[in-house]
Amino acid sequence: MKPAYFFLPVFLFITSCLQSSLATGQELAYQGTHVLTYSTMGRLAAAYKERSGVTVSVMGGGCSDGIVAITKGRATMGGLCCPLKPEEKNQGLVPHAVARDIKVAIVNFINPLSNLTSSQLREIHQGKITNWKELGWIDRPIAVVLRKHCPDRREPVRNFLGLDAGLKKLAPKAITVDTDMQVLNYVKRFPAAIGITSDVFVKDREQEIRRLAIDGITPSVAAVESGLYPFAELMYIVTKGKPDQDTGKFLDFIRSQAGRKIIRENLAAP
Repeated sequence: MKPAYFFLPVFLFITSCLQSSLATGQELAYQGTHVLTYSTMGRLAAAYKERSGVTVSVMGGGCSDGIVAITKGRATMGGLCCPLKPEEKNQGLVPHAVARDIKVAIVNFINPLSNLTSSQLREIHQGKITNWKELGWIDRPIAVVLRKHCPDRREPVRNFLGLDAGLKKLAPKAITVDTDMQVLNYVKRFPAAIGITSDVFVKDREQEIRRLAIDGITPSVAAVESGLYPFAELMYIVTKGKPDQDTGKFLDFIRSQAGRKIIRENLAAP
């Protein structure tokens, strides 16, 4: 009988082949911002699996969920709709910009207004414009609905509206909610309401909610890509350090012509 060490090279060769095979079919995992999840990640994952055979599992949540998932090793990619904090970058987290979230101002469908300036939108949310008659509609108080989101980050909606993280500058009678769906439901139910949400959530709700142009520019992918529409922010996929080979290939696919086409078709701007 041959000594055990005789079989060691063969064992190592087979193990190496198995590891190579597993790496080729590695399952990637994404968790994070529901905006990116809702709009495109599922479709990108399906298209990538069809092309490469690699499965990308997709879970929603918020920015914090994405950060925790990658730092704890539960996911290879985290999704953020806000920039990383300096301390997160110092921990080795790396942001990869993949799309732009188109933010829209929405009103109830019976509201006849079609446009607000950036300045008017800020003054409404800061309580400086309080009645619709000041904007050419009926004599009725404006019901501001704002989602509380990522108070410890440079959150794009607050930043655009000139609001502080503690919302001390917010209109005193504003209604604050926790989710985009709550914003949509308030605006749907109350004719005098106004809210801010992502364009991906307004799709198929045009009979209940009206999207407003801002500074005369109607929100659209083309308007964002041209630089004309003023209210869009980058969304990121975050990795812990430099992405490994499999994750890097998926990121390359997202940025490819095929990936950008999927992003455009789902109401986000690449």
